[in-house]
Amino acid sequence: MMLVLLTMVLLSLCVAYVTFYQEGTQIQELSTSSKPGEIAYLEGTVVSERFTNTGDHLLIDVEHGSDTTKVFVSRDKGAKEIASVITENSKVRVTGEVQEYQGELEIVVQDANGIEML
Repeated sequence: MMLVLLTMVLLSLCVAYVTFYQEGTQIQELSTSSKPGEIAYLEGTVVSERFTNTGDHLLIDVEHGSDTTKVFVSRDKGAKEIASVITENSKVRVTGEVQEYQGELEIVVQDANGIEML
């Protein structure tokens, strides 16, 4: 009986460890080593923002360091809400999924909370 209980405790600890220990899932800053599918963030200055000609999606260019990265916000993920808050020269922190578009990395924002004013 004691052996069964000990085994159950050890299995519970293993499950808890795998479930709650998330060292590998920390959000990393966008870099040249970022890969599509990862969640990343960047902090920088809005250089431009515009809606697409079709679909009312928001495209934002954010300058960070010596790089400029495109940020895509779908209309159903808060594009109009975000556009009403940011302007050129706004300082922002963008968090979203890294994707590749036309050979360049971009961040795709998952909801309106993905862009914070700094």
